[in-house]
Amino acid sequence: MLKVLETGPQATFQDLGRTGYSGLGVSPSGAFDRGATRRANRMLGNDENSAVIEILFGGFEVVAENPVRIVFTGTDADVFVDKRRMRTNTVLDIQKGQTVRLEIGTGLRAYLAISGGFAVEPVLGSVATDTLSGIGPDPITSGTSLPTNAKNPTAELPQTKHLPTQFVPKSHEVLDIVLGPRQDWFAETAELFNQTFQISSDSDRIGVNLIASRPLQRAYDGELASEGAMRGALQIPPSGHPVAFSADHPITGGYPVIGVLTSESVDKMAQLSPGTIVTFRATNCTN
Repeated sequence: MLKVLETGPQATFQDLGRTGYSGLGVSPSGAFDRGATRRANRMLGNDENSAVIEILFGGFEVVAENPVRIVFTGTDADVFVDKRRMRTNTVLDIQKGQTVRLEIGTGLRAYLAISGGFAVEPVLGSVATDTLSGIGPDPITSGTSLPTNAKNPTAELPQTKHLPTQFVPKSHEVLDIVLGPRQDWFAETAELFNQTFQISSDSDRIGVNLIASRPLQRAYDGELASEGAMRGALQIPPSGHPVAFSADHPITGGYPVIGVLTSESVDKMAQLSPGTIVTFRATNCTN
């Protein structure tokens, strides 16, 4: 029902991820910004785990081959239906032959959902595209016709047709982190909270690299045996500059993890552009 004309830098199918396969070395993967994914599906009355398209930056354009109902969430950006200017976080009824283009806006990642969901073959119970392992559907390319479960939309609109943007990134963001399990490996844990970090351009769905104002110093010179890793884990390599594990993180890691970001803060991190200044705040809540 939708044919892709342009993808922007990267467009992949995602859902809330595949669970239960870490013992086989398979990461959960899934949407980087899970909150935006849930919002997109809820606005259309879909199951919240229905497949969506994760779009990096913008510049994504499709043409409708049949009438469809869609919504973009995640970023705060313009959406053009032919020449009519709309916005993200607005449910759109698109007619056959109309083109829809998502422009670059505030935030890094947008999520496109369609009423009824995209019809994508699951791999290990999920349609998530894992960019580290290559598991899941191939990245979306120009010329692709997107398979859907959508039916022709009726005149009835969802109860909520428009919502305010969920999160608008600022030049300086505060991320909540739960300390542990290896905070004792560092000379002064307070150094994590008493300085600023900058998002590096060398960041992706696998990990977000943070440039410390003052690299964190270890209390031990020894090596740590590889341990299980999880989404949001803040690993500190010997350089002292943290790496925050993203959606497609490896299952294990050999550097000490000083703390783990809350789920909400990982969603925020998905939208932060290179150059953004970050500070950390300790919390006991994992949400």
